[in-house]
Amino acid sequence: MLKRPGQEPRAPDGNDEAGCGAVRVVGGSAKGHRLQAPRGTETRPTSDKVRESIFNLVRYEFVGGIVLDLFAGTGALGIEALSRGAERAIFVERRPAACEVIRRNLAHTKFEARAITLCKPVERALPELQDPCALVLADPPYAYPGIHDIMALIGGARVIEGGSIVVLEHSPRFTVAERYGRLALTRQRAYGDTAVSIFVVREEVIT
Repeated sequence: MLKRPGQEPRAPDGNDEAGCGAVRVVGGSAKGHRLQAPRGTETRPTSDKVRESIFNLVRYEFVGGIVLDLFAGTGALGIEALSRGAERAIFVERRPAACEVIRRNLAHTKFEARAITLCKPVERALPELQDPCALVLADPPYAYPGIHDIMALIGGARVIEGGSIVVLEHSPRFTVAERYGRLALTRQRAYGDTAVSIFVVREEVIT
């Protein structure tokens, strides 16, 4: 059952103008830097409070390494990881306008040398990635119909290894599976209309 630490408000679904500074880095070396968001309402940035809660939840397991930010939007989750000590980050986002915003946010926070942005669908990018990642952050649109498929793809991908952590952000009304391939659900939290599910790699097969 989802635990609800509090009824925290959800960040707006998007911004009318890029550069309005609705999102900021909440911890680490770039703390306080405001991030741009793409025009329109398609991007749903993770709120500052939820991002802080995510990194509090994984603070003992995540000690650096490569971070993969899927459905990256503004890049806020991956940039937060870079700010908190990630070696480098890979951002995957299908929309060119959002990819450009991610690149601007990386330049603004001075992390561009430690990041790469892949402007393509997650389904295409995952099979191409070779390096195991310490942390995978997935924040698909709540109405996205293929969340289970994406999680299964992550569970069988080369981007995860024994110590990898996968964080899925989703609607509290969405029911995640206990297993996706090698991924096993370990914790869940709910924050208002946002839920977070955390998976670790368990190689044993459940029959």
